Amino acid sequence: MKKVFCLMTVAGMLSISAANAQVTEVVEVAEVPVSKYSVQTNSFWDNWFVSLNAGAQFSYLYPEGSQKFKDRITFSGMAYVGKWFTPGIGMRLAYNGMKFQGYEKKLDYMNLHIDAMMNVTNMIMGYNPERCYNLVPYVGMGAVRTFDLNNYSFGFNAGILNTFRLNDSWAINLEMGALLAQKDMDGVTGSKRGFDDIFSLTAGVTYNIGGSTWNNSPDISSLLMMNAAEVAALNEALAQEQSNNRTLRNQLAQKPKEVVKEKVVNDYTMAPQSVFFNLNSAKIASKKELVNLKAVADMAKRDNVKLHIVGYADSATGDAKFNQTLSLHRAQTIANELVKLGVNKANLVVEGKGGVKTLDPASFNRRVIIETM
Repeated sequence: MKKVFCLMTVAGMLSISAANAQVTEVVEVAEVPVSKYSVQTNSFWDNWFVSLNAGAQFSYLYPEGSQKFKDRITFSGMAYVGKWFTPGIGMRLAYNGMKFQGYEKKLDYMNLHIDAMMNVTNMIMGYNPERCYNLVPYVGMGAVRTFDLNNYSFGFNAGILNTFRLNDSWAINLEMGALLAQKDMDGVTGSKRGFDDIFSLTAGVTYNIGGSTWNNSPDISSLLMMNAAEVAALNEALAQEQSNNRTLRNQLAQKPKEVVKEKVVNDYTMAPQSVFFNLNSAKIASKKELVNLKAVADMAKRDNVKLHIVGYADSATGDAKFNQTLSLHRAQTIANELVKLGVNKANLVVEGKGGVKTLDPASFNRRVIIETM
């Protein structure tokens, strides 16, 4: 009999350990829904890039028969530096030139221009850091200098940049561009001539400086739906407990001579609520969060429960002292909002836990969790 009891004890301990392991695993892989078309603002030094290209260029508007097409092709070199302000909008400062075929002879020139860039792939299909190909049209303007003639003219630039991702730092690019300059760029100003134009086809590499990816914003609507589902499940469990209590009371009424101790659970347990914040900020990220806080405040006032408000920061940015202060400020921000909504300040316990890395991506750790005590 003792052997059987020992085996049952060991089996029970193993079951508890397995259950704890499963719970721990769920916490480690917690996923928060994100918005496909919305990202969080990165720091100024993130998403910069530099590129070097080489290829061929040719001029087009010349009198028929004056030159063969192959004679108008020359080497083209290009370098630029730029920054993406969002996954869809960027800007660059570009330099390209070498020689081009003028009306009478080949001339050395340079074209220095600023271009506005649009990543239409991200704008249409949503941001995806693992996407291999991106289509990036651009337009810009700048100054063109012809060194042989010591001549300056205004230039308009446009083209299409095709990028092929290798990893977070490197990409290969293929660019088709066009330059339209004032018609005296090559020193010839015949009345029948329009703009001087140069078309180019180049290929090269791009190196991303600093952070090259974006953190998607939490999908607040989905989070609210998740919280609503959790609250509904808890309400259902509470209703079941109330039903059990009614059954127990009926049994007591039918057996008045029996002494039965009734234990009724009246505690209300709210599903933990999360409120998210932007990088290095203690301001609530979205007005949608205030709707969720209103529901929490109504419950707290109705049931007179105490709330534990715990703030967190992202340990991937900032030092430990800064993150501790920031997490406490975030928690205090939520406490102040609840007080404005009528919650008794004495029922609020505020705490800052500093920087953590519980969720992935790191931006989801910039949050406050509200739960009943």
